[in-house]
Amino acid sequence: MSEGSSRVPGWVWVTTPAIAAAFVGFIVFLSTVPAGNELDAVKGDARKALEQGVEKARSDAAKAAAVKPSYDFYKLLEKQTVDVPEVEAYRSTPKDNVNYEYRLQAGSFRSANDAERLRAQLLLEGLTAYQESSTVNGSTWHRVFVGPFKDRSKLNKAQDLLASYKISALVLKNSTK
Repeated sequence: MSEGSSRVPGWVWVTTPAIAAAFVGFIVFLSTVPAGNELDAVKGDARKALEQGVEKARSDAAKAAAVKPSYDFYKLLEKQTVDVPEVEAYRSTPKDNVNYEYRLQAGSFRSANDAERLRAQLLLEGLTAYQESSTVNGSTWHRVFVGPFKDRSKLNKAQDLLASYKISALVLKNSTK
């Protein structure tokens, strides 16, 4: 034999015919076992159990229909009274004359080109966008804002539009007197 060819171990030659012979013997054994009527017996027992269960359910339902529940809570509630304490009328507190202005921070970038790209995209979508630059810890950041909004509903609409573009905006609130 050459070195590259595979050689089948000896135990495979012994166990394979033994397993095949055991399987054939099992098949022959199954053919000699007599068929019984156990299936018919099980069917009969199941049918009897089902009929007994149906009869018991019918008798329980008849008993339950014959006995009507008695509830006393409606009689008890009729006789009870609830004392309500006297409360002063509600007076709303007047709002301060402080008006708020809202704006959304749509992004913050180290690169001015990235900030300008987002600002242009938001302008094309019909939003009022502008860019501000600031220095934080010695590095310049370019922030893109949308707004300002005096009305919360317009702010929410703009925020929903930004969310549809997968932009999570930060709401900033400034007071204007």
